[in-house]
Amino acid sequence: MTVWLPDWLRHYRQEWLAGDVSAGVLVALLLVPQGLAYALVAGLPPQVGLYASLLPLLLYALLGRSHAQSVGPMAVTSLLVAASLAKLGLGSAGDYLLAAIWLALLSGAMLLLFGLLRLGFLADVLSEPVLAGFTAASALLIVLSQLGPLAGFRATGASLPAIVDNLWLHAGNYSQPALLLGLPALLLLWWARSGLPRLLHAWRLHGLLLAILSRGLPMLVLAGSMLLVAWLGWQGQLPQVGRIPAGLPAISLPALPASGLAALVLPAFFIALINYVQSLSVAQLLAIPRRETVDPDRELLALGACNLGAGLCGGFPVTGGLTRSIVNAEAGANTQLASLITMAMIAALLAWGSGLLASLPLSVLAATIMAAVAPQVRLQPLLQAWRADRSDAIAFAVTFLLVLWLGVDSGIIAGVVISLAAWLMKSSRPHMAELGLLPGGSHFRNVQRYPQCQTLPGVLILRIDESLYFGNARHVRDALLARLAAERQVHTLLLVMSAVNRVDVTALAMLQRLDETLAERGIRLQLAEVKGPVWDVMLGAGLAERFTGRVHLSTYAGWQALTPAPDFHI
Repeated sequence: MTVWLPDWLRHYRQEWLAGDVSAGVLVALLLVPQGLAYALVAGLPPQVGLYASLLPLLLYALLGRSHAQSVGPMAVTSLLVAASLAKLGLGSAGDYLLAAIWLALLSGAMLLLFGLLRLGFLADVLSEPVLAGFTAASALLIVLSQLGPLAGFRATGASLPAIVDNLWLHAGNYSQPALLLGLPALLLLWWARSGLPRLLHAWRLHGLLLAILSRGLPMLVLAGSMLLVAWLGWQGQLPQVGRIPAGLPAISLPALPASGLAALVLPAFFIALINYVQSLSVAQLLAIPRRETVDPDRELLALGACNLGAGLCGGFPVTGGLTRSIVNAEAGANTQLASLITMAMIAALLAWGSGLLASLPLSVLAATIMAAVAPQVRLQPLLQAWRADRSDAIAFAVTFLLVLWLGVDSGIIAGVVISLAAWLMKSSRPHMAELGLLPGGSHFRNVQRYPQCQTLPGVLILRIDESLYFGNARHVRDALLARLAAERQVHTLLLVMSAVNRVDVTALAMLQRLDETLAERGIRLQLAEVKGPVWDVMLGAGLAERFTGRVHLSTYAGWQALTPAPDFHI
């Protein structure tokens, strides 16, 4: 029976228990306000965020490999859900909820399928600049969307123009009690990110007490706001969470939404993609200090099961949360037992304490969201990319602006297109360097960077720094012919293939036509450092025989073969 248990449970040590318990309690204090708040971001009843935090924690503990990954609702995912469902024109809150549940089920099924097919490389579809631009713009949209709830009115819109227009229309409909509670809560939570830890350190507080006071402050703020509402008699003067159904959610397959499933397939795919990239990034970050490795395909399976579990519990899509997972690790989590403790505390709250949340002011929940999400509006990656690679900086900026202007659902599609277009643009114009021999050795370098390099008369040695495929074959051929036209009295072109990892049929056809064209001009084409996989493709296509006697094991071997024999005179 133990073979079905996860590794951490089969090899559990007693000394891990204290760290797991403290981390589980602390993450529960953080996850409760986040779950409630992120459900509101998605346009769902607040308890749905807690429902989505139950089975995913259990399933990841059984199937996941990260010791401290905490799976549950996330801000960007919630905004994606809201943006996707807003375009469907659903007529009732019930249809909206069913559609959100099916987004979790569909994205979970997709992730499971991707895991079974070992498609872990899907995480590479989004480049780092595009993902950073998407995250920063999404975080900014979330912050702006909470200005309405902070002031006591409901704000809609999934793009910057829509949010600004909605805020303008409701400019005079604010609630003074909501602002009096929300603004101080926002300032307190913002100060707690940096000022509170310094103050607690000055008071010589350390360990678990320090973590609870600093990380558990959002829960304390929520509790304090409910007490203030009751003390001041503001129950009917500002929006509140309202009655939350008591008890745990039933595990069942929901009815189909009125919109049907076809309209949800594409949004579910992009939600699955973003959630997977987020979860895998968090797992890899947590694995570095422990010198562990992360299996992307295993993470796909685990995250897929978590989303299916969220949907069966009546929740919406979930992923690994960066803030919660880091808090979990820093609080001492040694295994996924910490997540099971978190789940047990949330389940206990739903079963016996849900009535305590009814008077919770939505303006304070909005402040919680804004304080948690605002640090993700980071433009430093844009500046770093601008200094390193202008094309990456453009990708960041374009994604950022498109997400703001069009919304996160259209922005993520644009982000994928930009990532692929940027890769295609770079790989379609590969760098080619003329090589020369460094004096006194057998090493070759770019003659433009190392002017002291030696060259052979009549021989042009060029290194292609990219794999050859249909997207760059024509450009490589034209660039080589243009280079030879500029060089006079070249009788041999030696192509160094050390950076060519793959070739396709289009590239092989290009090499054959290039060889024929050069032969007509009296120029002999030779190859050096052809890798095994590339040579196998050439063999299969029948091109290897054509270059028999013209392929060198190394660039230096080609140099020696092309060096004229010394002319001795007696």
